[in-house]
Amino acid sequence: MFDEGKQMTGVVMRYEPTAINHRLRNYLSRWGLRLRLVESLAWGPWGATAGLGLGLLLAVVARFTPLLTARTLAGVAGLLVLVGVMVGLAVVWMRPRLLPRLARAFDRRFGLAERLTTAVEIGAGGLMATPAMAAAQLADTLDAAVRVAPRALLPLRASRRALLTFGVLMAALVLSLWLPNPQEDVLLQRAAVRAAVEEQIEELEAAREEVTQLEGLTEAEREALLQALEEAIAALNADKGRATLEEAVAALSEAEQALAELQDPAAATVQAGLERAAESMADSDLTRDIAEALAGGDYRAAAQALAAYSGTEGERLTREEELELARELAGAAEALAESSPDGSTELAKVLAEQLAQAAESIERGDIAEAREAIRDAAQRMGEAGQRVRRQEAVEGTLAQLQEGREQIAQAGGPLPQPLPASGRGGGQAGGQQQAASGQQAQPGHHEDTGTGAPYDDVYVPYRFDEEGAGVDVGREGGEGVPVGDAPLLAPEEGRAAVPYREVYADYAAQAGAALEGSYIPLGMKQYVRDYFSALEP
Repeated sequence: MFDEGKQMTGVVMRYEPTAINHRLRNYLSRWGLRLRLVESLAWGPWGATAGLGLGLLLAVVARFTPLLTARTLAGVAGLLVLVGVMVGLAVVWMRPRLLPRLARAFDRRFGLAERLTTAVEIGAGGLMATPAMAAAQLADTLDAAVRVAPRALLPLRASRRALLTFGVLMAALVLSLWLPNPQEDVLLQRAAVRAAVEEQIEELEAAREEVTQLEGLTEAEREALLQALEEAIAALNADKGRATLEEAVAALSEAEQALAELQDPAAATVQAGLERAAESMADSDLTRDIAEALAGGDYRAAAQALAAYSGTEGERLTREEELELARELAGAAEALAESSPDGSTELAKVLAEQLAQAAESIERGDIAEAREAIRDAAQRMGEAGQRVRRQEAVEGTLAQLQEGREQIAQAGGPLPQPLPASGRGGGQAGGQQQAASGQQAQPGHHEDTGTGAPYDDVYVPYRFDEEGAGVDVGREGGEGVPVGDAPLLAPEEGRAAVPYREVYADYAAQAGAALEGSYIPLGMKQYVRDYFSALEP
């Protein structure tokens, strides 16, 4: 290392890299930090501008294809701007700055005529110089560095061009997001379908658990129900990511058609017969438990309560109670027979015969035969209950699939409305729709049309004689002539009318309960719902 205390004329010394003057290092470090700040104000806005440009490009593309909603695009654009700023700052602050490069940069910016570069190279050993020359050059460099004003030569201000470009792009992006985008309706529709599909998957999984635990199903029936539900769930899961409306509806429709083949039309007749039998046995303490179990749909409990009379243990019935039980059983048999007068439902017919046989045996006093008949009847009642439960399970699953299909279809857009019928019926339907929308084609008004006048009355075709007994008013035959002995009377003014709203409310409640609680074939439930909606006052 060079020792300034020694004179060595004619000897050329080489500085080591660590021999760069400490003051010169400090100058270069401070100026380098300020240079990074200056460049940050340039690269940051340009990075934000680049990110905003990408956001604007996405917004333009989103107007031609369903890509993102306006709110999502705004968030993505903001994120891209932030990423652009971070990338710009990372380029500035993470790029290494060596002293020779800083020296050359500041020589150009400050007009130091290569003083800094020469001093650094001499100190690092890149240039050979005598000690006196090196000391003189360093002294001159430090003297020039002291006179440098970095605040004036390195002002901290952002790039105007970057800011102007950023403002133009921001205005274009705001305009693009503000103007209506038809593709956004497609995205909202897809989101609604996707949410409806996910909801239906959860409901179908719950229905699958119910079918798994449901009693009274044969293994084949349970397997068929579970297979249809599994296929529907698998199809919806496959389409959930894309939320394809047509495929989701088709999956539920296929499952619905598969389950429709498992329906038992005769089960409704059996159920009606059991309900009638419950009504006939409800007035006796001996059969009230059976009646309540049948009315509540607990057919197993009803069969067990009936089978209790076939046992040999317990308190004996008196003869009066035996005859009362016989009357109740005979009434139940008659009710079951009336539910299937043509004998089309074999199970209901056999159950009615066994109950009737039990009643006859009790009346004859043949208790042993009566017990056997009651035992057989209880077994048949349990089988009938299982048949009803199976049908309820099938109908419940069908209703679930149909409701899910309608919800997904409605989430994807309005369902097609039923076409008006031609002829006289079509005119009536059209008039009902006009009345529902407040545009009546005929004179008259409703209370809710805003006129303030009372609502229309509806004629009720009931006639009573002077004693209050009903009178048959007949009906029109094919020639338009009244049929029946009594003449067709004209309605009396003001005596046979009730408010339409009261009539509608009663029937609408029953129709709504039937619509939601019963299975209606594919595509028909919406038409039924639209029909009753058109009748609404």
